[in-house]
Amino acid sequence: MTSNNIFGKHHFSAGETKIIELSDRSLFIKREKEGWHILTSTETNIETPDFSKGEYFQSGKSNSLVIAPALPAKPLVFKGNHLNVTPKQKLTFFLKIPITLQVFYSKNLPDNLLQEIPSKRISDTWFGETDNGEPAFALGSEYQLYFENMGTTPLEAICPVSILNNSTGTLEVQRLIIRVENLSIYKNGDKNVTNVVQVEYKGQEIMSSVEYHYSKVFDGDKQEIITKPRNAAGKNLLKINFHFIKNMYKID
Repeated sequence: MTSNNIFGKHHFSAGETKIIELSDRSLFIKREKEGWHILTSTETNIETPDFSKGEYFQSGKSNSLVIAPALPAKPLVFKGNHLNVTPKQKLTFFLKIPITLQVFYSKNLPDNLLQEIPSKRISDTWFGETDNGEPAFALGSEYQLYFENMGTTPLEAICPVSILNNSTGTLEVQRLIIRVENLSIYKNGDKNVTNVVQVEYKGQEIMSSVEYHYSKVFDGDKQEIITKPRNAAGKNLLKINFHFIKNMYKID
């Protein structure tokens, strides 16, 4: 089974094992009489998977699984790589987000979710100060300035980010959090593209605002949605979007 046909419904016979190749590891799924063995491994050329190292799910007599795409379960932190926005200017750039696989038995329903499996390992990180921050995943510092230069796989989504600097000084993007729970994924040709993350920066002492919206330019004319936001209410809570590293040392 290749990455081109990962998503959708898969039918198994009793005792059958299927292998799905992910970005940096393999996913093994075996059907038992009334349950499923699920194992991920970075080892190569495995002929007989050791399912005792994975997990077992008792789910009943249905012999089908549904694998659906989703965005990661925690926010993502982008570390700016010499990115600067002068006052009253807008910068738009593009990030790659690894897709998470949601595995359901029988039907794509919340009560039928067996496991969420990231297609690529992402390191844990912390966003904000020690006493009032939040857990997140580290997205790294790679970005592109042009949408047409974004080469992706079926296991990646493009996230357009637009930052308006509405302050009086130059904004150096040190760490920006992408709250993926508010994002959908759309199909635009052969690309998976999220909503645009639109941030207005007003200064370090003022809470920046953020909006998430559909864009025909990036998401396509058809508005073909393949993944809905985890935050079903669609509420945009007022939270810190930028974190600036404090200088711990003073020079006299």
